[in-house]
Amino acid sequence: MTQFTSAAVPAPLLGRWNYRSWAAAAAYIALYVLCDWLSYVQPVLKLGITPWNPQAGLTLIFLLTVGPQWLGCTALASFLAELLVRNASPTSLLVLAASVWIALGYGGLAALLRHWHLDHHHPIRTTAAAAKFAGACVGVTIVIAAGYVVLFVASGVLPPEHALRALPKLLIGDLTGVLTLTPLLVSTRPWGAAPSVWRQHHWQLLGQLAVLILSVWLIFGLPVTLQLRFFYLAFVPVIWISLRWGLPGGLLATLILQVGLIIAVQDETPSPLIDLQFLMLTLSLTALLLGAAVTERAGVLQRVAMREAEQRALLTMSPDGVLAIDAHGRVRMANPAALELFGAGGGLAAATSLREWLPDLTLQEPVGRATLQGRRTDGRNFTADIAWARLDPPANAGFMVTVRDATERLRLQEEARERDAGVARAMRFAVAGELASALAHELNQPITALVSYLRASDILAAPFSRENERLKTTLGKAAHEAMRASEVLRRLRDFYRTGTLKREPVHLPTVCGSVAVAFQDRLRRANASLVTHMGGPLPMPQADAMQLEIVLHNLLANALDAVCHSTKARRRIELHVGGDAEEVFLRIEDCGPGVAPDLAGKLFEPFVTNKPDGMGLGLAISRSFIRASGGELTFEPSGRLGGACFVVRIPTRGPAES
Repeated sequence: MTQFTSAAVPAPLLGRWNYRSWAAAAAYIALYVLCDWLSYVQPVLKLGITPWNPQAGLTLIFLLTVGPQWLGCTALASFLAELLVRNASPTSLLVLAASVWIALGYGGLAALLRHWHLDHHHPIRTTAAAAKFAGACVGVTIVIAAGYVVLFVASGVLPPEHALRALPKLLIGDLTGVLTLTPLLVSTRPWGAAPSVWRQHHWQLLGQLAVLILSVWLIFGLPVTLQLRFFYLAFVPVIWISLRWGLPGGLLATLILQVGLIIAVQDETPSPLIDLQFLMLTLSLTALLLGAAVTERAGVLQRVAMREAEQRALLTMSPDGVLAIDAHGRVRMANPAALELFGAGGGLAAATSLREWLPDLTLQEPVGRATLQGRRTDGRNFTADIAWARLDPPANAGFMVTVRDATERLRLQEEARERDAGVARAMRFAVAGELASALAHELNQPITALVSYLRASDILAAPFSRENERLKTTLGKAAHEAMRASEVLRRLRDFYRTGTLKREPVHLPTVCGSVAVAFQDRLRRANASLVTHMGGPLPMPQADAMQLEIVLHNLLANALDAVCHSTKARRRIELHVGGDAEEVFLRIEDCGPGVAPDLAGKLFEPFVTNKPDGMGLGLAISRSFIRASGGELTFEPSGRLGGACFVVRIPTRGPAES
């Protein structure tokens, strides 16, 4: 459609005003003249002042549709109506001025309504828009009617004493036509569904039409109509139809009544014209405002229904459980995810309390989050992440609660913590290995020098050995231990640098005897005993004897520390050695307090210890040594002595042999 513009130079007619606009203009002029002729009853002094002026509403529809720039067609239509209907002179300047005045008035009203977006693109759908439209029409029609009457009074055609009587009749006639026809025909969209509405509700529509016809007959058809004035009967069908069909239905009912009015007052018999005009105006305003309210309500209900449908779809698709809680703590609604989460597969039971599913949840704050225990219908508990919010007014008497099963989240968090802890332990163990390698490298040279000094001391003490034989024995033992320490450091350095070990057949009785001898002094001071049980003929496993000796030394040291804290009268440590053709084992048991259950599962992890001054590396290093030989170091409670039991298992054949 052509849009109104304030450009100083208009576009070419054929470009800006297309053939559709010209066709609409021609149809408008013809309909204007026809409506003026049909409604020209009981005029004031043969002027265009009649009970109802539908051409006013038709004019406003035309200007709203094609644009106020077509107001020249309005002036032409009004001028032709004066010529053809009221036989005015073609050279009458009064008729021309009146036509131009009407065109300017309705052109200005159309521009104002288009500026307010009350045109064919934006039909009236709310009471606010209806009130705004009615107010603008009242103001402009007053100006148009006043100017029209002033023109005819000034020219002497209308006597001044008839001016006040003609003004309200012209004003109400134009206003009634505008309020009835313009909102009804300004948009064709509501009428697109008319055929389907007729097919579905034709009996109801026929009944409402019959009531309208009956109302017109009661108002105008009875002989006593002027005395009884049954005008108020017209409101019954108008209100009924407006409530049922909204704005289009109410205005259509008013149009039918106004056509009945025109038919009823065709004769020249006196009738209360001003009363009928006020009746039609009141009916038009009633249908406009009430119909707009019903249409607005229907639109709101449609939007609410659409929003509810969207919310139902969202709740159905939501992977989280959603609960609607009323003011009494009862579950009013639960989506499928919530029913599945709480095990209510049969649906939501009546009067289900929130405490049955979330016993620890208290809805006191308007908004909140929490992690607490939920309870399924079968009594099983689970950890749930909860979030809730109070409903906004006017439905502020309840809460919306979302529930998510936190079991998987907590499991993943625990796994992440364990991985982080494992990485941290591995890093610390690697640092400890690097430190041990560095210490072995740095201490190797001083210990080598110490061995040299001890051997020199042995040579220097040779002349005195006859006087004190223990001196030579002591120096020999010191040199032997220093050489052993040097060998241990060298092996540790090689293991942490390259992971290699010296595999050789290990004679277990010799290794165990050597370690037992080294512990004799500590056992005596602790008032403890070490009992060694050797099995039958033992095969000789392929392992690193030095590392196996370090492992036994560490395990016996831990056992001795444990029995020192024992309250038993006899402090006892047992070393069992046995095996078969496949593997050999060494079992170290003690009568100490044992290992706490929370430490039993992570004894061999680096930096895990129950000793106040321990580093937690001994068992981790020991297991690394045994696994490097293809064996395993495990822990189990001691059944005989009541303390701890560590078992070393080493295969008799190395990895290459197997």
